[in-house]
Amino acid sequence: MRGHTVLLTSVAAAATVAMLACATPGPGVIHYDTDACDHCRMTISDPKFAAQLVTRTGKIYRFDDPACLASFVASGPVSERDTLGIWLNDYAHPESRVSSTDAVFVVSDRVRAPMNGGAAAFASREAATTLQSSLGGRLADWADIMKRPSS
Repeated sequence: MRGHTVLLTSVAAAATVAMLACATPGPGVIHYDTDACDHCRMTISDPKFAAQLVTRTGKIYRFDDPACLASFVASGPVSERDTLGIWLNDYAHPESRVSSTDAVFVVSDRVRAPMNGGAAAFASREAATTLQSSLGGRLADWADIMKRPSS
């Protein structure tokens, strides 16, 4: 019976390792005040504006401002086909990430993003509307952000 338990434990451990090895890549860790933006090379220091692009092979590009991310995407070093996902930190909850397709942005000259990109991403329309009420500007989606002039 003991041999059977050891065998089952070994099989379960091997299955877990195999499952983790095949896991879909996703956003990674940003080391604030250490990692540099992959577009402007400025050190990423404000979690409220950080963002990431992850390729299908798991390579992670990190950004200090949604505007840097949009400029990087527009410049084309990673094709849309090779992009697994784009995530932005939620301005209201910087420890949380929101997919670019789900994000609601506040665009205003009064949003003090690191590269003066003037956009803040939110997971919640309600939270975005609250900031918009205090700063002015407009609500936008990722397609709108991509239409803005590049930095």
